[in-house]
Amino acid sequence: MPPRRTHTKSRTGCANCKRRKVKVCKSPTQPNLLPLTPSSSDANAAPSPTPSAHAALAAASEQIAPFPPHELMSKDFELLHHYTTVTAEAMCVRKEMTHVWRICIPRVGYQYPFVMHGVLAVSAAHKAYLMPNNRKTYLALSDYHQTVGSEGFRSELQNIRPEIGMPLFSFASVVVLYMYTLPSRSATGKLEDPIRNILEVIGLIRGIRTTLAPLIADVLRSEFAPLVYGVWPLEKFVPETLPSLENTVLPLDTWDAIQRLRVFQEEEVPSSSLEHYLELVDSLHRSAKLIALAGAYVECGAIFVWMYGIHESILMDIDSHRPHALVILAHTTVFLATTEKLYWFARGWARQVFNAIEAKLIGQPKFVNMLQWPKHNLANLYGL
Repeated sequence: MPPRRTHTKSRTGCANCKRRKVKVCKSPTQPNLLPLTPSSSDANAAPSPTPSAHAALAAASEQIAPFPPHELMSKDFELLHHYTTVTAEAMCVRKEMTHVWRICIPRVGYQYPFVMHGVLAVSAAHKAYLMPNNRKTYLALSDYHQTVGSEGFRSELQNIRPEIGMPLFSFASVVVLYMYTLPSRSATGKLEDPIRNILEVIGLIRGIRTTLAPLIADVLRSEFAPLVYGVWPLEKFVPETLPSLENTVLPLDTWDAIQRLRVFQEEEVPSSSLEHYLELVDSLHRSAKLIALAGAYVECGAIFVWMYGIHESILMDIDSHRPHALVILAHTTVFLATTEKLYWFARGWARQVFNAIEAKLIGQPKFVNMLQWPKHNLANLYGL
């Protein structure tokens, strides 16, 4: 008998996906997303979803519904009410972004059920976080809606039309946030494999960004624009000089730490890989600028900016626990930690990822020494 083919388990799949043996992500660097290449989209158009999308949603719903239909409908009304009155307010700081989360995205969900399932999944995850006595009930609802919404999303990706752009953008925005709730959805608040888990988040974000890139011009001309401008201000408002870190969530020595990281990489990384590593340091620098410009109230999306352009070779190095890559990832945990006090869905990542990195670098003093800046600042941010 031939040896069993090795495989990598996904640590972020929901309970329904695991029960049905649905593989949600091929690898940390290759998320399960299909290419999207519409030429344009009409933000005001709201035609009905395709029959195949309806069929996919109906089939998925019947298989995994956690409650009888009449009870599920009652729960869904409860979740939508909670989303519009509580969850949407807890997802961002800017009022114009709150309007998109609370009004615009649910309105798309009226026409496109897969979007509404994404909304209800996040709402249920939020209620599970807020109401530990009913945690199992709400997590079951969250898993259900996320699974069904993802089925519909993938179905629509196979039949791209210009008018589907805003529904796809809406679900993608919701699914990234849902993915990031992984620590709060776990039974103990612990990540099974923190390094692998953050790689899966990065893979999802990179895949969605690539897939939805053709839509951005249309998004910027639509009511959804605040979700982009809230993270990426217009170029003319971004100074070329380094902004002050006074009255921001970043440590005052962040610019010095990034420069030390750059010098370390230049000295230690093999020349064949150096270009991609320095590009990642540049991305960290860009993220720090955006976070600094936001002052004390940074939108969570700003901490994801460095994830967009990270080269696949570095993701592979992180997955292989190569020390140069782990040192950079350790520095990003300071960025992750800056939003944990502001956003419920961001809590639990930074310290767990850092602790996993520190454990992997034991016995390598040159690299352990480069962990001092993130370690010191995480202790300050967590009040240790």
